[in-house]
Amino acid sequence: MKRISVLLVLIFSVFTFVIIYFSNNFNFSFQPKNTLNLIIDDKIESLDPAKAYSDDSLFVSSQVLEPLYQYHYLKRPYELQPLLAEDFPKIGEEGKLIEIKIKKNIFYHPHKAFGSVARELVAEDFVTQFKRISLESLQSPGRGLFLGLIEGFSEYSEKVKNDWRDIHTKELSGVTAQDKYTLRIKLLKNDPNLIYYLSLNFITPMPWEIVNYFTNNLDHTLIGTGPYIFQGIKNSQMSMSKNKMYREDFYPTSGDRYANVGKLLDSSREKIPFIDNLRFEISGDEGSRWEKFLKKEVDILTVPKTYISKLFDDFGALNPELSHKKIVIKHFPAMANRWLAFNMRDPVLGKNIYLRKAIAHAINYSDYVKQLTLNTSLRANSLLVPGIAGYSPAKDFPFNYDLELSRAYLKKANLNMSGKIPKIVYSTRGNQGISLEEAHFIKRQLELIGLKVDLQILTFPEFLKKGRAGELMFFTDNWLFDYPNAENILQLLVSTNAPGINKSGYFNPKIDELYLKLKETNNLDERDLIIRKMEELVFKDVPWIPLMYDSSFILHYPEIKNFRESSIIRNYIKYLKIGK
Repeated sequence: MKRISVLLVLIFSVFTFVIIYFSNNFNFSFQPKNTLNLIIDDKIESLDPAKAYSDDSLFVSSQVLEPLYQYHYLKRPYELQPLLAEDFPKIGEEGKLIEIKIKKNIFYHPHKAFGSVARELVAEDFVTQFKRISLESLQSPGRGLFLGLIEGFSEYSEKVKNDWRDIHTKELSGVTAQDKYTLRIKLLKNDPNLIYYLSLNFITPMPWEIVNYFTNNLDHTLIGTGPYIFQGIKNSQMSMSKNKMYREDFYPTSGDRYANVGKLLDSSREKIPFIDNLRFEISGDEGSRWEKFLKKEVDILTVPKTYISKLFDDFGALNPELSHKKIVIKHFPAMANRWLAFNMRDPVLGKNIYLRKAIAHAINYSDYVKQLTLNTSLRANSLLVPGIAGYSPAKDFPFNYDLELSRAYLKKANLNMSGKIPKIVYSTRGNQGISLEEAHFIKRQLELIGLKVDLQILTFPEFLKKGRAGELMFFTDNWLFDYPNAENILQLLVSTNAPGINKSGYFNPKIDELYLKLKETNNLDERDLIIRKMEELVFKDVPWIPLMYDSSFILHYPEIKNFRESSIIRNYIKYLKIGK
C-alpha cells in the first residue's frame, strides 16, 4: 500500500509540474471557450452612462447598455435605426412634441435591486435618466445638450435642490411617461439633432431601483438590457458574459458595397450575440498592449501611434511576423480631429492674441504629421473632419509654418516688458507614447522662437479632470465624433460648456448665438454658411489651432469574423464571431 501511495504522489507531482510548466512557457489559458480578449488604454474613471465620456468607457459600457437608437452596422454614410424604441419618434407641434414607443418584453440583467423579479424596461426608466443628467452635482457632459432645449430641464436641478433622492417623486415637465411604454418629450424649440442625442449612452434607461440601491453612485457598475452582462472588475480586468435571456435580435441582412464585397453579410439573419464571454484588460503601457497582441492574449488591437513603424518592412510590405500569423490589418479615418488648445482665461496666453498667433505659426505641421503618424494621418484644415456635412476640403488653413511671421507676432506680443519671458506650461493627454512624443515636439518648436516651455506629464484621467475644471494652460486636445454632425464638436466652443467639455474656457457671444442658430437650422446651405462664420471667428480669436485628422490601424486575428471598423459604432461586439 505504501508503494502505491508513493507512486500516486509521484504521478500527481509530475502532473502538477507539467501543468505549471506548460502554463508558464506556452501561455495556456484556461478561459472558457468562445472568449474574446480585448484591451483598453486607460483606467476608467466612471461607467455611469450619465458621466462616462472617454472612448474606453463608452466602448466597454456599450456592450451592456442600450439607448433608444443605434447606427446600422454595415451602412455608410451612417444610418440610424431603432434599438430600444419600436420606431422613429412621432413629431408634433411643429417639432416641439416628441413621442417614442418603447419595445415591450425587454428585461434588465438580474440584480439584487430587483429582488427575484424579472424587471421589464418601461418608459419611466428614461425619465429617471433624464432627471439624473439634469443634476448639476452629477456634472454630466450630456447636460449641456438639453439645457434650454427640453421644457423644465434647466430648472430641474434647482427644483430638487440637487438631491438625487427627490428625482423619484418630483416631475420633470418636459420628459414624462404617458403610459408604461410611451415616452413623451416636450421641447422649447425644434432641434433636428435630437435623434442623434437619443442614440448616445447618456440616454440609456436607468431604473429607479438601481439608482436607489447604489445611492446614485454608478461609477463602478453596469446594469442594462444589452447582449452582455457585466461581471465586474478584478486585477485590472473586466469580464462580461453573454446575456442568455437577450431578446431575439439578428445580424443585419443588408449593407453597403464594402459590406457586400468584404463578405460581411455571411451571418445575415443569424441570432446575435455570437460570442459567449468578453474579457477587457486595462493596460496603459503601449509596449505591453503590443506584446500581448503578438502572444495572442489579445484578439483585436488598435495600434498605438508609436508602433505604426512596426507594421511594415522597409519595402512597405506587412511585417513578416504579422504576415506569418495571417494578421488582418485595417486602416481607416477615425472621424477625429486633433488640435492645440489655449486656456483663454489664463493671464498669459488667454489675454495675448499675438502670443497665440506666434505659436500658431511656429508649428511645422508637415513634420508633426510625419513624426507622429508616419504620414498616415492628414493635416487638418478645418474644425470639422471629412465626412461631416459642412466640411470643405478646399478650405484654406490660416496658420502656416512661418518662423519669420511667428517672431514678428512674438515681438507684437511684447513679452519682454518686465525683462523676462513668461513660462508656458504644456500639459500632456497621457503619460506615454504619442502624448510624450507630441509634447517634446511642441516644446522644441516653441523654443526655436525663444519661448520657454515646461512639460506637465499627466495621465489621461488626470488630463480630463484638470481640463474640465479649466486648470490647463496649453495642451493638445482630441475629439472623436459621437454622431456625424458639426454641432458635436462645435459644442466644445460654447461658453455654457465651461467649465466642462469647453476646456479652453472660450467665450464669444457671437459663437454662442451662431451655435444655437445652427442647432435650429435644417437647410444645408444655411448650415454651411453658419459653420463658415463660426470657423472664421474661431480662427480670428485663436482658442484652437487644428493639427490633424486622426486615423487608426486596427489588427485582428483571422478567426475574428464580421469585424468592421468604425469610430462611432461602439456596440459592435454583438456582431462578431470567433471561427475558423
